[in-house]
Formats: sequence, C-alpha cells, structure tokens
Amino acid sequence: MPSFILALDTAHQRCSAALLSRDGEVSAWKSETVGNKHAERILAMIDELLAECGAEKKDIALTAFGAGPGSFTGLRVACGVAQGIAWALRTDVAAVCNLEADALAAAEAAQLAPGTRLAVMNDARMQEAYSALYEVVEGPRGVREVLAPQLVKPADARRWLEEAKVDALCGSAAGVYAEAFNLPEGFPVHEIPEDMVMRIARLGLADEAEGRTMIPALASPLYVRDRVALTMQERARGERL
Repeated sequence: MPSFILALDTAHQRCSAALLSRDGEVSAWKSETVGNKHAERILAMIDELLAECGAEKKDIALTAFGAGPGSFTGLRVACGVAQGIAWALRTDVAAVCNLEADALAAAEAAQLAPGTRLAVMNDARMQEAYSALYEVVEGPRGVREVLAPQLVKPADARRWLEEAKVDALCGSAAGVYAEAFNLPEGFPVHEIPEDMVMRIARLGLADEAEGRTMIPALASPLYVRDRVALTMQERARGERL
C-alpha cells in the first residue's frame, strides 16, 4: 500500500478533503458546502476518502491543511484536525496558503502560460479582500509568490491590480464587489475549480521536498487580519469575520 498525503480545507463555506498517493497514482477528493459545520463533517469525510482509496489512517505520511487566510473558525478546524492526526501518527504537517492553492488551481484549469501574473482576491467580508499575487512557473509548485497575502479594500482593487501589473484574476471578491472593482472590459477573471483541495495536497508534497513541513505543535493558521471578534452590533447585523 502506498503512503498518502491527506489534505484538508475548511477556510470558507466549503468543507474539503483529499488523499493523494506519493506516486500520484491514487487520488480522491470531496468538497461540500457546509456553512459553519466543518467540524461536524470533516472527520467522516476523511474516513470516506480512506475507504474509497482502500487505505487506512496509518498510511497517511503527511497532513497538509489550508492555513488561510479565511474564516477564523474554519481555519482553526483544519489546523486542529491536521495537528491531531499528525500527533497520533507521529508525522509532520504542511501549512499551505489557501491563496497559493487557489492560484495553482485556477492557473491549471485555465491553462495559463508560464510568466502569467495571476492575482487571487477572496471576499474577506467587512468590505475587504484577502489578496495575493503569483506568477505561473514550471516545476512542482506551479506558481511563485510575488506579493504576499494582504488585505485590499474593493475601492482600491483596480489600482492595486494595475500597480502590480496583474494579467489575470481569480477568487470570490471579483463577483462580490464587482461594482467597486470596476475592472476593465474583458479583463480575464478565472474560476477556481472545486477540486482545489488537491492542490493543497500537491503543495504539501512540494513543502516536504523543500524541507518546509513542521511538527504539529508549530502549525498555525494564517489570519492576515488581526481583528478576531465582532462587536455585538456587528453580530446582530449578521456580519462574520
């Protein structure tokens, strides 16, 4: 039985998991919209994937998780589950940036050429977007970080994209804040495929090859936003971090 990379993503409304064998011959993934019920679904999803691949938990050699940025509560679910599995199996953890995995997934789905500068901008609520810039490259990672994850206000998005010389865009913010973004007509906006979690697995493998994995105790979410709580008035309006 080959050893597997387990990948988890609970950063947004979807709960996703994937298994990828080291040789790439066996893979499976699941992704479901669960709202804020990630903790209620993720463990069963892992068991379902193991059964589908004919594997057992002891066959998991590395656990990769989407470290963020994203929903604070969701990020803690993936991080905590990854830590628990890795502790039990005495294996390492790979904390993968969600925006990097989004960029890789979108670039591959759109077959973007090496050298393309692809921005990822996801809705961060509170009139902000989690944003980063990547360049499509050849090799195991597939993308190279140009601008690290940061918060960009929708009203500043077009200027940010122009100053960064962005060729194309992906992520939820372009739709949520379409009017504020005011993108030029025909500006390329690419979809992020539902199997994005498979890229978390692949980037976890790349991290391992580059010596960037860690013991479970050192794993932590990538929040970007410092603010971790809403006021009572904001909660009453239904706002979320």
